[in-house]
Order: sequence, then structure tokens, then C-alpha cells
Amino acid sequence: MIATTRPADKSPVTPWWLPSFTGLFLGFVFFVLTFTPSLVPRPPVFQGLLGGLAFVIGYAIGHGGVVLWRYLELPELPRAWWRAIAIALAVPCAIAAAIYVPQAAAWQDEVRARLNMPPVEPASLLLVILIAAVVAIVLLLLGRLLIIGFGAASALVYRWIPRRIASLLGALIFAVLVVTVVNGTLVSAAIDAIDRAQALVDVTDPPGASVPTEDTRSGGPGSRIAWQQLGRAGKQFVTEGPRKAEIEAFTGRDALEPIRVYAGLRAADSPEDQARKVLDDLIRMDAFARSVLVIATPTGTGWVDNNGIAPLEYMHGGDVATVAVQYSYLQSPLSLILEPGRSQESAAAVFRVIYRYWKGLPEDRRPKLYLFGLSLGSLGSEASPPIHAWLGDSFEGAVWAGPPFRNRIWRAIQRDRNEGSPSWRPVFEDGSNFRVIGHGDSARDASSDWGRVRMVYIAYPSDAIVFFEESMFYRQPAWMQPPRGEDVSPLLRWFPIVTALQVGIDMMFAAAVPPGFGHDYAAADYMEAWTAVTAPRNWSDDDARRLAEEMKTEGAAGSISR
Repeated sequence: MIATTRPADKSPVTPWWLPSFTGLFLGFVFFVLTFTPSLVPRPPVFQGLLGGLAFVIGYAIGHGGVVLWRYLELPELPRAWWRAIAIALAVPCAIAAAIYVPQAAAWQDEVRARLNMPPVEPASLLLVILIAAVVAIVLLLLGRLLIIGFGAASALVYRWIPRRIASLLGALIFAVLVVTVVNGTLVSAAIDAIDRAQALVDVTDPPGASVPTEDTRSGGPGSRIAWQQLGRAGKQFVTEGPRKAEIEAFTGRDALEPIRVYAGLRAADSPEDQARKVLDDLIRMDAFARSVLVIATPTGTGWVDNNGIAPLEYMHGGDVATVAVQYSYLQSPLSLILEPGRSQESAAAVFRVIYRYWKGLPEDRRPKLYLFGLSLGSLGSEASPPIHAWLGDSFEGAVWAGPPFRNRIWRAIQRDRNEGSPSWRPVFEDGSNFRVIGHGDSARDASSDWGRVRMVYIAYPSDAIVFFEESMFYRQPAWMQPPRGEDVSPLLRWFPIVTALQVGIDMMFAAAVPPGFGHDYAAADYMEAWTAVTAPRNWSDDDARRLAEEMKTEGAAGSISR
């Protein structure tokens, strides 16, 4: 029970310009815990940013709790008790720092070893602390400015209403003003600036890209979409990929020239108009006479992973047409935050236009229709088919890799998985419609044969983009419980708030790892998924191994751009 005291014995209210001991203590605990391992290695600069952010959040929680306690005029401990508590808490803090911080390099190397990455030279601890200190000081100063603003707003209304109501009303008025200014002006200006900068990048040509000479590629002879209307990612998409001669050399059989159709943001003013343009190109290229038609939804910048499409073109002898439409200039994380719903809106428009034409063709003379998406592309692709496209004249299936934690169907599969299957490799019902694989897994093994529509998710346990959860701030996620994924460190521990911050930072580096880990999806796993979904003829596991090795060599040589 907390002892009550006379007002003179209470601990004095800390002036605004002095640091809060409770805030310093909790902030230091949060800072130290950020050195523990998470899903992927963190560069020193971002370790410092993470440490500074975590310190400020801990400080705000500690100091805010004290302020709330005093606002409610609850009993406080005597000043002498606070001195004893300060000494008692300082000792374990020092011990924790002495244990955790020196272990940071070893922990990071343990994570790197699991991801087949070489160890690195220990980062300068001084650099990490310096960056964390700068970040913390800047954020704390901004917080102080907000407090001053709240106080000034409260003072304006204090002359008419009671003090406590004035404090709340003033804080509310100031908060509304800040949000209005920031969201309506600063955020809009920032979005416009980022969009303009990315748009300038989008008009450039990626290394090695050139105007196609084939009439089966957008931007080439006879295409309704000009080369400059493809955007940087579109130019890369139509430049990459195997040609007829390469497929024939690999398979030893006759092949067709694969069709790749793409429309950038400059091709039309709306997703519907972009979709009509790519449909015109598909019709002109006789794409609906092919055996396989893939609607691929790109990532935020418009990028379509060649490793996800090229294997399909090989295994079907080039008898494949792939179409994609760009919906943003921004990187996927920025697009997800700043342009919510953009990928879903674009993917739905493209599917609607192409599906309507495809459905009108004779059933025995139209291609099998499939969906593809990586990362934010899977979010849009997953949401693109309306309910009637799952029934009656349905599409055949989909391959969705690295589904972000926002994907509705993916989250439902994790939530409703069979008892005993881990959340990082969920088994859903009997596997007749949905199957989930990781690196090196088989998508052809399930308790039931395939149903009418075949969907395969590829998700690596170390992919923070897939396994981040908002609830991680206050609850340990299921994927951290044993058994864990093979590429997730057993040293990873859950801490309230801190682990969510760590995994949030991990999302920024999820693709900066070797293929087969994090958010870098390997050609071999795409092959396994497409084999299970499309059931190609004249394609063996030995063909898949040979092609995976060949694509790995090409990727190392730089011919396959990431």
C-alpha cells in the first residue's frame, strides 16, 4: 500500500526544463533492450535511430505516468523514498547495460549466420550512442514544444472555466490545431515532394534497358504503349525475361515468344484507362490465344519480380502472357502509408477490364487466368477478384509472395489455421484451395487434392513485412512461440513496445538479405509455387533445379536486377 504524506513531504513537481527520473529510467531500459536481436541484422545507423526512438517512447511513458498520477492527485511516496528507489534502480540498469550492449555484435552475427550472411566488423558503440542521443534530444525538444503549446492553449481558456477542464480543453484544441496543420500542410507537402522526386526517377532508363525489338512486348513495334509511358520499372520488366531462343535452348523443345504487357502511370489518367490500354496490347499481341495469362500486380514503384515470372515462361515453353499496370511512384512502405488503398483500387480495375473480356471468350479457346503479386502487389492482387470471379467462370489460381501483414485473406489463414500448425507455416483446412510454403518447401503435398482454384502463398519466417503485427506492442505474437521458423533466432525475445519497434525497423531491411530469407524471394520457391498452381507438362524437378541454378548465376552477374 502506498503511504500518504503531508504536502511538504511529497516529492516536488519536476520543472519542465529538468529531466524526469522515472522517464529516464524507463527510457534507458527501452534503449538497452533494442540491442537484442530481431529478424534481420540492423546497420549501426539504424540501431542508433531505433535506440533513440525507443528511449523517447520509454521516457514519455514513464514521465507521462507520473504526470497523470499527480494530475489525479493520488498519494505520492516521500522524497527520501525516491532517493532510495533511484539508487536501487540505477544498479540493475548499469548491470543490464554491461550485459546487453557488449553482446549486440555477437547477437547480430548470430542472426546473420542464420540468413547465410557473413559476420561484420563490430560497429562503433560510440557511433550508435551518439546517433541515439541526437535522435532522443531532437524528439524530446519537440515534445517540450508541444507541452508548451498545450500549456499556452490551456491558459487561454483558464480564465473562463475550471483549471482541470481548461487543461483538457486546451490540450484538445492545440492537438486539433497541430494535427490539422501537420496533416493538411506538412504531410501533403512531404507527399508531393516525395512523389515529384520519385516521378523524376521514374522517367529514367534502368541499366541495360532498351526498346524491345519484339512485337510481343509493350513499348516495342506496334505497341499502343510508348517506351516512355512504361516508367522505369516497366522498362525493366519488358527488357528482362527469357526470349524464345533461350527457352528452346534450355528445354530442347520448340517454344513461343513470351508476351509481356505493361502500362506505366504516364500511359493514361486513371487505372481504368491504363487497363484498357494494356487490354488493347494484349488483343493486338494475340495474348488470349496463349495457354496461360497472368495478371501481375506490381510493388509500390511498379516493379514486377522477374524471378516470379521468368520461371513460368520457361516451364510453359513461352506460351505465357503477363500483364501489369503501375499504380504508384513510391516505395511499397511509403505507398502503403501515404496512399492507402491505391494498390487495391488499381488491381481491381485491371482485373475487372481484363476479366470481362476474358469471360466473353469461348471457354475452350481462352487461356487459363492466374494472379501474381509480391509484397504490396499481393495486397492488391488478393483483393482484386470480385466474389463472382471465385465462382462460375473463375480464375485458375494465384501465387502471392511476401504478403504484407495487412492482407485480409492471409491474416484469415493465419487466424483460422489448423490446430498444431505454426502461424509462420499455417495449414488451412485441407489445403485444397490455399497452401503456404517457405524456402525449399513443397507446395504439392497436402491432405487433399487441389480444388477448383489453387492459391499458394510464399512466406519466409524471417520476413518482417509478413509477420509484423500491431498487437506486438502489448502481446507476444504466435510466430515467436516454439517451434519457430528455421531462420528465426532462438535468441529473439519479446518485450512490450520494443520488439514491435525492432520488427518495424526490420521491415526497412527485409529485402537486404540473400534470396530465400527475409523479403527476398528465391526463384526456386516461385518455381515450386507455379508448378503446384499451373501443373505444367514436360517439366521435371530436375528442370527446376537446373533453372534455379541458372537464374541464380544470372542474378549474381547482375543481369537480373532487383
